[in-house]
Amino acid sequence: MNKKVLIVSFSFEQEQEAFDTLVNAGLEPILLAEKDRKGFDEEKLIGYVQSLTEKPSGIIMGADIDLGKKFVEAYPELKYISLNCAGSDHLDLKAFEEAGVIVCNVPRQNFDAVADLVWGLIISLMRNIVIGDKNIRAGKWVEGVARGRAVSKKTLGIIGFGAIGQAVARRASGFEMNVIASDPAKNQEVAEKYNVTYVENEQLFKEADIIVPNCPLLPSTHHLICKDTIAMMKDSAIIVNASRGGVINTDDLIEALKNNVIAGAALDAFEKEPLYESELFDLDNVILTPHMGGLADREIRNVAVKSAEHAVILQKDGKTETELF
Repeated sequence: MNKKVLIVSFSFEQEQEAFDTLVNAGLEPILLAEKDRKGFDEEKLIGYVQSLTEKPSGIIMGADIDLGKKFVEAYPELKYISLNCAGSDHLDLKAFEEAGVIVCNVPRQNFDAVADLVWGLIISLMRNIVIGDKNIRAGKWVEGVARGRAVSKKTLGIIGFGAIGQAVARRASGFEMNVIASDPAKNQEVAEKYNVTYVENEQLFKEADIIVPNCPLLPSTHHLICKDTIAMMKDSAIIVNASRGGVINTDDLIEALKNNVIAGAALDAFEKEPLYESELFDLDNVILTPHMGGLADREIRNVAVKSAEHAVILQKDGKTETELF
């Protein structure tokens, strides 16, 4: 295989150390910069690759372009994908496996950064910080005060109690919250460590004031939050999602928010990304961020360098001891 590797990741392109890792190992990075790929989808990425005189053997990419069988068939030169992220639901893994393309990820590197953002969103939404900022900029003061709700002593419901869920729970201790969680794998030792009670999803939806999904996107979690499950929630409940957009049925959520079925939502992940237009933009009881949960300074660097190291190993050995899908 040749030594060219295509870079399709905004967070990777910010880290010179990651590029140096590739170059020092003799690889030749080709950068498809964020500014040059706005609106790129599978079809456009295929077109870009086909325009190259020599097709790269590998790709380092994030999670913003869905790729599947069509991409594999159009790109037989591809030998590996090193994901500059933990998630993989944007890839048809079966199609890549059948084509002999190795895919690896960078797990458990940015859970603290994601948990930090989750808590920033919880506090911002519950205390109407964004609305207050908007009001004061509009010259309002007393008449612009947005009455918020206390975060402390509320019930926090966490769906998926892995590394991120545990980090979210750990931060809840200072707020004297009642923390409940649902997870197929109920680790009682971990639950006791964070003073968390396991419940089933239905009970969580009914009891939680703040609902935080932290689960991977699987057939069992796709549209887990939908019209039926939202109907179980308190009308004062909020949803904070920094996991995967497909966990929530967006149309059902928008309808619920419009009709005050629940109090609000804060979203860092969406069913279709990038999100350039949406009915969500018109709703005051929503906070939106551009899938930036893991993009804190230390975490960006660590993930980028690790994905570069994976590419070097895959280029040399055609396999890696890191976690594979």
